[in-house]
Amino acid sequence: MEIERHNYEGNTNLGFYATATNTQSIFPPEFQKKESFGTDYCETYIARTRLVGLFTAGNSNCILVPDTITDREREKLEESDVNFHVIETRDTALGNLILANDSGAVISENLEDSKEEIEEALEVPVEVGSIAGVKTVGTAAVANSYGAVIHRDASEEDAEHIKEVLDLEDIDIGTVNMGSPFVGSGSVATDNAILVGEDTSGPEIGRIDRTMVDRD
Repeated sequence: MEIERHNYEGNTNLGFYATATNTQSIFPPEFQKKESFGTDYCETYIARTRLVGLFTAGNSNCILVPDTITDREREKLEESDVNFHVIETRDTALGNLILANDSGAVISENLEDSKEEIEEALEVPVEVGSIAGVKTVGTAAVANSYGAVIHRDASEEDAEHIKEVLDLEDIDIGTVNMGSPFVGSGSVATDNAILVGEDTSGPEIGRIDRTMVDRD
């Protein structure tokens, strides 16, 4: 699997713009690397914006979307092969607040009231947590089925919690886009493809490669 650098309309914070899982994805209009993931996908705005990754999160079982989606956006999702579930919450930036893979999910305490609903929709165990004191766990880490790279200031306890909940083989701290600790905001990853912001350095890519790419 090759890790590719990319930007979306000049922005290197790719995690704000796309949500990709091993089987299904949601991309904003004209996201040029969507074919890299090889999944069923829906191309749409979410909440009238291109910030698809900021507002959505999920795994191969389901992608969660906020109730601020428009009727037309809902129709586009229904017409696609994406399995989605609408969450009613005041905290609509679900992509910032949820870190998930096909084995588990960690959510911000802001979504604690929706924990059981999220667990049922994603069909995985869900726990509340933070990373390096950051409640927006979706911005502070990127994960697939093999590993995760998390905020550079994360503690060993943070790392062990994420590793256990997501049932990962490996975990490490790191950065993207020349030093940003918000690796979830700057990348999009599945088991089959990883995109990072185009400003991401070789050593930063190397750490992601060592941690998240299957060697079998």
